Amino acid sequence: MAVPAVRIASSRLPIASDDIKVGVGIVIVAAAICALVLVADQWWGVDHYQLVRDPNAIANNPNYFGLVSNLGIVLWIAGAVGALQAFAALRHTQEKAFSGLLLAGGCFAAVMGLDDLLMLHESIAATGIPEILVLGPHAILLAATCYRAWLLQGRTPWLLLVACVAAFGCSMVVDVVPVEFAGQVFIEESFKLLGIMFLTAYLVITSQKALRSVPQDGFRQTSLEDR
Repeated sequence: MAVPAVRIASSRLPIASDDIKVGVGIVIVAAAICALVLVADQWWGVDHYQLVRDPNAIANNPNYFGLVSNLGIVLWIAGAVGALQAFAALRHTQEKAFSGLLLAGGCFAAVMGLDDLLMLHESIAATGIPEILVLGPHAILLAATCYRAWLLQGRTPWLLLVACVAAFGCSMVVDVVPVEFAGQVFIEESFKLLGIMFLTAYLVITSQKALRSVPQDGFRQTSLEDR
């Protein structure tokens, strides 16, 4: 028995030019990173193996080494991505009230996350530059975040931000205490992790509130205009 032929209408899968640009950009960035790894290997004597593997795997350390620090980095970046993504989404809408807060908070979280990941302020401080100067940009971004939150007059979960600042303050106080005592690092890092968690929760909740404050047709109209 002959099987009847099924006629399928030919259709083209639309490919947005922006998607192609993003894809090409990703390939270029990835190629540049790989090229820098090879340059470091050949010119500066840094074995590429040390740049592409996990630090604990290279040093044969247990997997739990730096666990809390790594968790803090993940939380920093999560808060930064949430805030900056919301800022980008609101950029072409009528809702401008949250923009400054999302930008300042997202940049602060991103800078702190990269600082912890690459241990920037420790490396710079080792050169003799006073730590207060190294941490200056961090303090400015945090102050800008608090100022922008204050301007919104309670439209954000401000208690979380207050708790975040208090936790960071306690961490710094423990860090600068001139007398060392048992458990000092543990207490300092515990307050720091608490502050990171408060900040991440604050940024995520604020991002959701900012996006929900825009009428549903606001995003649709924006997307149609962009096309």
